[in-house]
Amino acid sequence: MSEERNREEQEFLKNYDPSRYERPSVTADVVIFTMDEDNELNVLLIKRGGHPFKDCWAIPGGFLEAGRESIDEAAARELYEETGVKAADGIELRQLITVGEPDRDPRTHVVSVVYMALVPKGLLNIKAGDDAKEARLFKIRRGYDENGGLSTYFVSSDCSITMKNLAFDHGFLVSTAIKRLQGRLSYTDDAFALLEDKSRFEIYELMKIHEAILFQKLDRSNFRKMFLRSLVDRQRVKEIGKYDAAGKPKTALYRYMERKDYDDE
Repeated sequence: MSEERNREEQEFLKNYDPSRYERPSVTADVVIFTMDEDNELNVLLIKRGGHPFKDCWAIPGGFLEAGRESIDEAAARELYEETGVKAADGIELRQLITVGEPDRDPRTHVVSVVYMALVPKGLLNIKAGDDAKEARLFKIRRGYDENGGLSTYFVSSDCSITMKNLAFDHGFLVSTAIKRLQGRLSYTDDAFALLEDKSRFEIYELMKIHEAILFQKLDRSNFRKMFLRSLVDRQRVKEIGKYDAAGKPKTALYRYMERKDYDDE
């Protein structure tokens, strides 16, 4: 850039009035999935402490601190505030969708950049943020509504809610996240992110994760063939040994090969 052009630009920026254009608020929201001890897919929801949608359940999220953080940093901050998990812990925050319909938030025009995170339950330290009354995991279940249509709902120890009961458009966001996760299973390693220990697992631990995400039972023999063909043969996993559980046939244990594992070998 020439010196004259640089001076012109600096003069333009000095006199620029940002109020000439309306600026919507921006939030980072995070759909957080994990597996529970019953081998069911769970989502983390927070109970809102204030209006709008006071006392309604929602996915974690918050407003971007404009000028002080990027939208990715805002999502990482929200993840940590609600779960105690840092993105630096190896948890991938993947952008899912951006929504910005004018009437999606009754306060003002809010654009939300929505992320998805897959977190092993052992890493979670769930706590409600400053603006939430409560945070808890809900089992994600499939069933039929009063009209006979298939519906998704959420269950905890003393509470059951449907997609339409979630605050804002969060039912749509969770539904979108589930569909995206299901669609990615066949060509990504997403399921491994939900293993409690990627360095030591059985084939059928991974199968249970697939079943939970797809909401259907899988054939053990076919899954094992798929696992050996598509993962072992491509060296995405490595057999690390076998163990004998109470006199039963020996079971193979595997290790998921992270990208850094390839660099080390």
